[in-house]
Amino acid sequence: MDAISDGQTIGRRLTPRQRERRERVRAATFALLARHGGEALSMRLIAEAAGVAERTLFNIYGSKDRLFAATVRERSEETIAHAASVHGGGDGMAFFRELPARLAEKTFEAPELARALAPILIEHADLVGLPDVYERFAGGALRAMAEAGVLALEDVSLVSRLVCMRMVATILLWAKNEIADAALEAHLRLAICQIVLPYAEGKLGVQLRDEARALTRALGGGA
Repeated sequence: MDAISDGQTIGRRLTPRQRERRERVRAATFALLARHGGEALSMRLIAEAAGVAERTLFNIYGSKDRLFAATVRERSEETIAHAASVHGGGDGMAFFRELPARLAEKTFEAPELARALAPILIEHADLVGLPDVYERFAGGALRAMAEAGVLALEDVSLVSRLVCMRMVATILLWAKNEIADAALEAHLRLAICQIVLPYAEGKLGVQLRDEARALTRALGGGA
């Protein structure tokens, strides 16, 4: 199955009425997911909560899975784009320092929703298409760092995909109560260090190695 395209999520040109309807559908979907989880939901329940016809949902999204994928991708893409906005074309490392904070912040903004969304990122990964989102934002930061000479990196797509996999996996572990709330951001930061460090040159390599050691000590092998 094809991933939800950018044209179906952020960046799509919508009329004011379509935008308002999409926001109602998104809000209803998130509220019901947080309360009941994905398995218990139906398009009929979401349509009723959003105040739209069930047929309209099927016309727009095609299926419940695609509706979930579209809303999850929008939420994730907004968070990642927020992190990307801080580095402004600099060396790119600012993005990777900001990303764990923004992901943790979004997670704890609505923790029950985050727990409901985490398995969707895995079960419907092909529809959500997060690797494409990370390729755009994390890949852009990696390319900027390589051009600045602080990374010795050839396969940007592979490394951006690794970032995506580790961020999703870490949040899924949190959702399964394998990582404590207080430790989530540190685990996300440690994952970034571990992925970027093998390619880091000079001062950046030293900084990442020191940060990884400090994070490992702080986590202490616990949560």
